[in-house]
Amino acid sequence: MSSRSRPTHSRFWNRCGVPDAVETASWVIFKHPREHDDWGRSPLRSLRFLVSVVAAAALLFASLTPPLVGAAQAPPGSLAFSAAGDYGSWSGLRESLAQLAASESDFVLALGDLSYGGNTGYANSTEQAWCERFQKSFRDVEIVAGNHDVGQPPLGEGDINNFTKYCPFTLDTRVVGEYGRQYYFDFPATNPLARFILISPDLIFDNTTYYDYHVNKPYYNWTRDAIDSAHAANIPWVIAAMHKPCIGVGEHACETGTDILNLLLDEKVDLILQAHNHNYERSKQLALNPSTCAAIQEHVYNANCIAPADGSSTGQYQQGTGSVIVIAGTGGREMDEFDPTNHYAPYFAAWMGNNTAGYGNGVVNFNVDAGHIVMHTSFNGTYTDTFTISRPSTVGVLDLIRGYLPFIALAAIGMGGLFFWSRKRARRKAEEG
Repeated sequence: MSSRSRPTHSRFWNRCGVPDAVETASWVIFKHPREHDDWGRSPLRSLRFLVSVVAAAALLFASLTPPLVGAAQAPPGSLAFSAAGDYGSWSGLRESLAQLAASESDFVLALGDLSYGGNTGYANSTEQAWCERFQKSFRDVEIVAGNHDVGQPPLGEGDINNFTKYCPFTLDTRVVGEYGRQYYFDFPATNPLARFILISPDLIFDNTTYYDYHVNKPYYNWTRDAIDSAHAANIPWVIAAMHKPCIGVGEHACETGTDILNLLLDEKVDLILQAHNHNYERSKQLALNPSTCAAIQEHVYNANCIAPADGSSTGQYQQGTGSVIVIAGTGGREMDEFDPTNHYAPYFAAWMGNNTAGYGNGVVNFNVDAGHIVMHTSFNGTYTDTFTISRPSTVGVLDLIRGYLPFIALAAIGMGGLFFWSRKRARRKAEEG
C-alpha cells in the first residue's frame, strides 16, 4: 500500500503496536465510502466489506489476547507469611520474634505449643501474657492448638479457649470452622492465592472431645471437603497446617495415625506445615501411587513414596508432583537433634537439629504468588535452607487450541471469504478483458 493511498488512521494503529495485517484490514474497512472498488460499488454494500470486517475482528482479537499460561487465569498479587511452633515464653521466643520483625510477613501461623505455661511478664495469665508479648512485636498471629495448649497434663500450660480470646484472628478474610481448633481461610479474601487449612489431629479439647482424623471420621471428612472445595474454586495453592507430624524425625512417634497424612498426600496438598519436634525438617516430594505406595506406613521407609520427579536435591519442586512437608518446631524451645539413622530420615532432604552446625531458633518464611511458593528459613544461627514450588507455566496443544478456537474460526472465515472474493474478482476481470 503506497503512502499516498494509506489513510491517516494507519498512524494510530502503528502507535498502538497493532500488527500490519490488522492495519491493512482496517484500511479496507474504513476506506471512504466514495472510494469505489473495481465493481463500481461502495465497500459498505459489498461482500468485500463484510468479509473484511470478520477478518479484521479476528486478527485484532488474536493480536491483543494474551497467551494462555494455565487452565484459568491466575489471581494477581502476592503474599508473605511465616510459620513455626513450640515457642515458650523465654529467650527463644524473643529470638523468633526478632526474626519475625524483620520478615515483612503479612501474618504468622503459630503451630501450637505456645506459652508452655510461662509468663512473659505482660499479664497475669500465661495465655494473655504470651499473646501480648507476641503482638507487641508482631500483631498478626493466627494460632492453632498444640498438645500443651488444651489443658491436659501437665496442667497450667495454657488453654486454647483463652489463647483464642487474647490472640484473636486478625486477617480481613472469612474464617470457616472453629478458630484455634479446626478452620480454614482464603487469603487474600478476593482472588485468593492460597487456602490455609489448620487442623488438630490427636488432640483432646475441653477434656471431652477427641479430634479423630481417621478415615471417614467427621474431622477427616471436613478436611477432605475443605481441600476439594479449594481445588474446585481454582485457588492456586492449598496449604495444610497442624501441630503434630506423623513421619517426623524427633522425640515423637506418629501420634496422629497415618490416615490424615495419606489424605493430604492423596489430595496433592502443596505444602504441609507441622511442629511438635523441636527441630527443622524439609521433606522430599511425597506422592502416593496404587502399585508401589498405596499409603505411608508407620515405622517403615518406602522409597516408592518419593515422587519420581522429586526436585528436593536442588530445592526446585513442581506443583502436582507431590506434597512437601515442613516441620518447624523452632519457635523458641531448646532444639532437639535430628537422627539421620531414623527410619523416617530418608523421607527428608534437609534438616537442622542441635547436632547441626549453626542451628538456632526462628521461623520459616514463605513468599507466595500465583506461580510460586518460595521458602527461606530465618533462624538466629547460621544454618539456612530454601526451596521453591512452581506451578506449570504452559498448557497442552489441545488446551491452547480450545482457548483460541473462537479467533481461529473467525480468521478462517475471514481469510476464506477473501480467497473466494479474489477468485471472483479475477474471473470478472478476465471476462471484461
